Amino acid sequence: MIEDLAVAKAATFFEARKKLSDKAVETAFTTLRATYGVKAHNIFKHTREVLGNARWSAICFMFEAPPAFLGSTSGVRETLCGYLMLVEYENHIAVFSSRISLPAAFRSTHFAPVPISRVEGAIATENAVFQKMRMRNMSVSQYVMRSKTLEAPNLANVVGPAGSRRYAPQTYSVTTAGVQTTATPSTGRIGVRSDRVGQPELVEFATGVIDALRAEPADASPFIRSFARPMSLADALSSSQPITLAIDTNKLTDAAVGDNAMIRLVRVGDEVVALTAAELGDLAAELDQALIVGDGGKRRSAKLPDTDDDAAAISLNKSRIALRSLTLGGADEIEIEALEMPLGADPDRRSLQQYLDEENAFVVLFDDVRLSYIDGQVFRDETMLDGGASFLRYLHADASLQVVTSEKGNFVAGQTAFDAASTFGAVVDHIAATDTTLVCDDLGDEWADFVGIKEIGGLTQISFYHAKHGALEVSAASFHVSVSQAIKNLGNMSFPEERMAAKIQGWGGTYNGPGQATQIPKTVRSNGANLADTFASARTAPDALRRAVIVTSSLSKQAVADAFAAIQRGERPSHTFVQLYWLLQSFFSACTEVGATGSVVCQP
Repeated sequence: MIEDLAVAKAATFFEARKKLSDKAVETAFTTLRATYGVKAHNIFKHTREVLGNARWSAICFMFEAPPAFLGSTSGVRETLCGYLMLVEYENHIAVFSSRISLPAAFRSTHFAPVPISRVEGAIATENAVFQKMRMRNMSVSQYVMRSKTLEAPNLANVVGPAGSRRYAPQTYSVTTAGVQTTATPSTGRIGVRSDRVGQPELVEFATGVIDALRAEPADASPFIRSFARPMSLADALSSSQPITLAIDTNKLTDAAVGDNAMIRLVRVGDEVVALTAAELGDLAAELDQALIVGDGGKRRSAKLPDTDDDAAAISLNKSRIALRSLTLGGADEIEIEALEMPLGADPDRRSLQQYLDEENAFVVLFDDVRLSYIDGQVFRDETMLDGGASFLRYLHADASLQVVTSEKGNFVAGQTAFDAASTFGAVVDHIAATDTTLVCDDLGDEWADFVGIKEIGGLTQISFYHAKHGALEVSAASFHVSVSQAIKNLGNMSFPEERMAAKIQGWGGTYNGPGQATQIPKTVRSNGANLADTFASARTAPDALRRAVIVTSSLSKQAVADAFAAIQRGERPSHTFVQLYWLLQSFFSACTEVGATGSVVCQP
């Protein structure tokens, strides 16, 4: 019945790690049937038949599985039909499938991933028109937009490099010579939009794609080159070392939750128990922490900051980084099952660490701040080739912060202004001194510590100031709260009309400091117009310039410049500097996403 096969042209492509044989394929098919509990005859089965210069194998059978909408204890089973086809050609293998997948042991023995650069060279060609793209931020911060999807008739016309350079492409759709192709380079998944075709056409499609993968990559599209660029792990390790590890909890929860869920997380003891939604949320929160990678040889331990206990371990292999252990958040007690299998009956059940390793669901940062290991591939932020100059442009030095000793100062009854030696005082008296309208929005339903408005050459400038104080250091520690607050309130920079009445009323009072009411007016300055009219005019201004400004006494611009200079001399940066770099890069990028500008005002 293979002649009745009719499916779309889409497959996952691999390089052959070990050559297939008739026996290996037969054994895989036998294991596959056993995995799905199949006792009936196959609908079809073919082993390594020849077509042109390729060999193909295929199997199709009926199997039973619990319905996705019923619990495993119901005992109800539905009958499904699945198929799988392998095409072998020029030391590559294409896998077509629906509802069933090859045994994990067979895949790891015989398949190796196709390098991302090869997929890019085959699909993201110079004349390709990009129409849809999903991308992953290179940061490990929990405060940033980690992934996003863009779609347009031609993305090159609507996506600028400022908003893309800190993202690594994950999946994209392109049109070339009238043919639309979708690729996920990290997995080798490639498909073209087509009518449903049969087995001969699938073999022809597979060999054509493999020929393109084998060809020496030509110049890639200028559009794809505006994103972070892939490079080999060997090249990365020749000049840099891993410094930070973080689990990609988004990839884990996406696979376990929702209509497209494929896995089940369980605890195994006297009985197998599935994690509840609340337990999965707690696990994700525990895993969502950056670990410090230690020095060493091939195997490196990773610890939480300021602790001596190993929370994970990685192995630096020739072509990939492997996750070797994981105890963070009790992860060593969690295992993974295929959702299509009854609870406790998956013969391929494996540990959470093994699953995360197989899926490359972790991110590694290096002491070369340009590099990030995502989805099993090292990417480099090419904008860092200027020695940090592009990053330093977002940092603005202000001498008033050198005398700051606290965030808000001390408060006494009758006080009418913020202390000059506080960050709040520096904002009012110096940093926002030219804003004709300035209101203090600290405490309560807080959008920012201060909101400022002014006119510049007929243009309206809106500024959200987030003021903080801390010990002077080059570290991300003092920025997490500020970045989180700033990113969370980017949407409020358009002054939502339905929320403004309450805001205007609140700004009409005086500031109540911690434990002490004062006479400091919350409307620090006004342009003389009705405050509601001022903000309504700013909200509707078609040419408004929106700025999210972190004001902090805890950072020196010169110290950051010195850190970049040390990197240029070949010195290894601290893990705290690497995390600071990625956290602030993510903040600047998040602002760009909404048409705003992010910046940091700090000590000289």
